[in-house]
Amino acid sequence: MPYKINFSLELECIDKNELLDRINGKSDFILLDTIGNYDGNRFKISGATTIPYPEVIDRRQELLSFDEIIIYCKHRTCVASKKVALGLQLLNIRNVKVYEGGIDEWIESGLPVEEE
Repeated sequence: MPYKINFSLELECIDKNELLDRINGKSDFILLDTIGNYDGNRFKISGATTIPYPEVIDRRQELLSFDEIIIYCKHRTCVASKKVALGLQLLNIRNVKVYEGGIDEWIESGLPVEEE
């Protein structure tokens, strides 16, 4: 007979200041924008690589050479970045973190962006 279990994974998150430290420290990481042009979005964090969230798992080989993968989406309650991070963890990719503030917080803080 089928039954259900609870299964959970933790996500490591970083804040805006930690992301700035990574960028300014020239760490070996990839900053992954999962939004692309979705929902009229026109911007990404300067230096970010855009891979829309439905494509990230299929394109995961592009991420493996980095010491750290930092993923973001639109804002704190957006779940795209969290889904991608969990998917990568389930594929045994452990160096994944989420910047929860997303592009909205970044822009509101007056930090550098690029047009998509």
